[in-house]
Amino acid sequence: MFKLPKLSKKERAWVLYDIANSAFILTVITVLFPILYNEVYMSQAGADWTTGSAIFKYLTSALALTVALLSPVIGAWSNYRGNKRKFFKIFLVIGIVGGFGIAIPGLDWLLLLVIFSISSIGYNLTNVVYDAFLVDVTSHDKMDEISATGFAWGYIGSLVPFFFGMIPYFMVTFGMLDASLGHLAMSFAFIVAVAWWLYYSLPILRDVEQTYSIDSSENTLLQSLKRLGKTFKDIRAYRYIFLFLIAYLLYIDVVNTVIRLAVNIGTDLNVSAPVLLGVVILVQFIGFPSAIIYGRLTTRFGGKKMIFYGILVYALSIYVVSLIVSPETTYLMWIVGILIGTAQGGIQSVSRSYFAKMVPKEKANDFFGFFSVFGRFGGIISPFILASLALYFGKPTNEAVLFLLAPLLVASIILIFVKPEKATYVE
Repeated sequence: MFKLPKLSKKERAWVLYDIANSAFILTVITVLFPILYNEVYMSQAGADWTTGSAIFKYLTSALALTVALLSPVIGAWSNYRGNKRKFFKIFLVIGIVGGFGIAIPGLDWLLLLVIFSISSIGYNLTNVVYDAFLVDVTSHDKMDEISATGFAWGYIGSLVPFFFGMIPYFMVTFGMLDASLGHLAMSFAFIVAVAWWLYYSLPILRDVEQTYSIDSSENTLLQSLKRLGKTFKDIRAYRYIFLFLIAYLLYIDVVNTVIRLAVNIGTDLNVSAPVLLGVVILVQFIGFPSAIIYGRLTTRFGGKKMIFYGILVYALSIYVVSLIVSPETTYLMWIVGILIGTAQGGIQSVSRSYFAKMVPKEKANDFFGFFSVFGRFGGIISPFILASLALYFGKPTNEAVLFLLAPLLVASIILIFVKPEKATYVE
């Protein structure tokens, strides 16, 4: 069950990039930046945390919207020969430069959010191209396994820079270093994570080429926009692909919200920082074997059934979070961590490969641009609603997370009607 697949040079390079960018998502986006923002905002803004928390949730929605609008354009433009690697490099540089910028100590809370936004946009747009590279590096019958392997190694690989980078922060947290060094400790962790991201990006830059592309002398943004319009018409005609994208938007909205706002929501519910860090680490450890097993089970039971399993796990996790009502019930976060760890990487990897199997290879970039659009819109709705509910009630509430059950239910109903074997063009 735990036997890893043999990887070709291109497959290995592709998987290594999952190890690269997972360090950024774990150390920066999931764990430390929400903590840094909390401390900087509370020390500078002179406002209550309900407002600060709402600002961060609204920003999360705005970033998801920005990436959602840019993704199809980038997807269509990168479909031309030579563009995929070019755009990958451009957005990688933007993300990494922004990541190092976050590490600058003493930034104003607003400037900190601006730099974080730039880095996040670069990170997400790089992933648009990275996901589309899947069709270039492996065969149709290995997509589920390779996609799952990427997520699995991303989980375990991200822990290496996380633990190393977090040493000074842990020393501050447990009183071994002066508390005044807390922000410098976070800066060190950011630098380690971004440097790791850069280093493990080198194999994909060196070994992966664009195999499927469009040859045209009109390799322009205008031409790409015209093709984008045609692809949108096409994707509506591919009835079951379109249905899947609607379902994907709804369930991935919950997945993305949990990834980006886990620490923020935990802080809202007064879960201590050590417990939150422990739960995040637990998710990574469980996520590694779970993603591998998820990929193998997908080969046996099919992608749709495994997506249904992931949706069920998230529904149970949300219910457990809603039960955290006092310091005595914060132990429930450990149960949430166990549940999420079994499904988080799996549902993402299977969704990616499930979609890749349905789309025409010669239009993979175009279609993955829309895949990213739906994925990024799935990350706008829930944070926006949670922020609005917190402001309406004057404080974050544990019951608010139950709202996340609605998109999971609707997604499940739509997914029932998706038939990948019939995902062909319909006039």
